[in-house]
Amino acid sequence: MCNKGTIVRRDCTKQSGTRCAPCEDGTYMNQPNGLTRCLSCTSCDPGHGLFEQKKCTLTSDTVCDILSGYFCKTLEATGCSLAEKHSSCKPGQRIKEHGTSSSDTVCEDCQSGYFSQEGVNCTAWTVNLQLWDQQTV
Repeated sequence: MCNKGTIVRRDCTKQSGTRCAPCEDGTYMNQPNGLTRCLSCTSCDPGHGLFEQKKCTLTSDTVCDILSGYFCKTLEATGCSLAEKHSSCKPGQRIKEHGTSSSDTVCEDCQSGYFSQEGVNCTAWTVNLQLWDQQTV
């Protein structure tokens, strides 16, 4: 067996013990093992809403976290592995709950008599009495 951060370079024989070698850059091994290959370090893709919170070492994988404006869809022991951009509310809706790092934005329709052009807040309709008065005369 080889220690964390190393893998088997040469198996043991009757004449010699197991020879271990350290993992190469971009790989790691987080447990004692008898493997001949280290595990590949995870890549945190900013294009998918992730950034590197903790670099990969010989004995631990990269830890990814979520960029602002995204939420984690798949949380692993080593951090977020899949993030998604927060949803935007449509016109006629308002933000009921702002998105967080672990949940998406929650939208709801504006109540009757209210509108929302940008999908953020609902505003009450106003009646232009001058035009209304002219039309009823």
